[in-house]
Amino acid sequence: MKLSIGLAFVLLFVNSGGHVKTPISAGANSCQVETESLIRTHGVKINVDDMDRALSFYTEKLGFQVEDRSGYPNYVVLKSGDREKLVLNRVKKLRTFSPTDTQLSFTLQVNDLDQAIEKMKALGVEFGEKQRRKEAVGNAISIKDPFGRLISLMHQTIVKTEPFEEPKIYNFGYAVPDMQIGRNFYSNKLGFVVRSERYLPLDLPLGHKDKSFAFMLHYRPGVVPVKSDYPRVAALNTLIFETFNLAAATAELKKMDVKILSREPQQSARGKYVVIEDPFGNVSEILEVVR
Repeated sequence: MKLSIGLAFVLLFVNSGGHVKTPISAGANSCQVETESLIRTHGVKINVDDMDRALSFYTEKLGFQVEDRSGYPNYVVLKSGDREKLVLNRVKKLRTFSPTDTQLSFTLQVNDLDQAIEKMKALGVEFGEKQRRKEAVGNAISIKDPFGRLISLMHQTIVKTEPFEEPKIYNFGYAVPDMQIGRNFYSNKLGFVVRSERYLPLDLPLGHKDKSFAFMLHYRPGVVPVKSDYPRVAALNTLIFETFNLAAATAELKKMDVKILSREPQQSARGKYVVIEDPFGNVSEILEVVR
């Protein structure tokens, strides 16, 4: 089976809403408030085993600019607008790509797919599929980065879109083998809000309490769980969540029987974080951010 990692990003409204942070109100029970707003999406770690090679591809071929290079050669933050962060993150070993594995992928929006295809060909970028595919909101095609990661390029055609500066993140989401189990974990346990059920059983958009979009769950027949080898082996992409109160969030996750892989909060240049695993073997991080 060949799984399209672009994954039918079916909802026109998924990019609506800003990245609004709601601080814990003074005098409130911090644990309860943190449960209500438990965590938010922060961004995606693009895991690589060669930072210079990654920078060459993402800046020179995809056109990203660098926002923060202070962590080089371990991590580099790319400019991606005001919504979510894209972080090139150097790891020792990457998991070998398999199109049937459950995994996180992301899509870039383009102004014109024909022009984007010609540009990628001229730059020598490898394609993940021979023909463009029809999505609910437009047309798309997948390309490969130097590490085998599939990235979907999507031209939204369902409505007229004003020209925008590229590259632009459209959204990201998980391919999962069971939608009900995925929904229970990410909505009932992590606290993300179901934005619409109209595209079930294949696609489910999740959001934040302030009605802004978070990420997608995509049920795809043939997708299988993976066995996490964290921290020895990293997935190609890692979803980063954020919280204002890591201790309170961790306590609530434990109450919900969420699998936490790090016994104690880990320290990175970007702050403290814990690592969790979903029922399918997907590993994500929860980063404590400053209000």
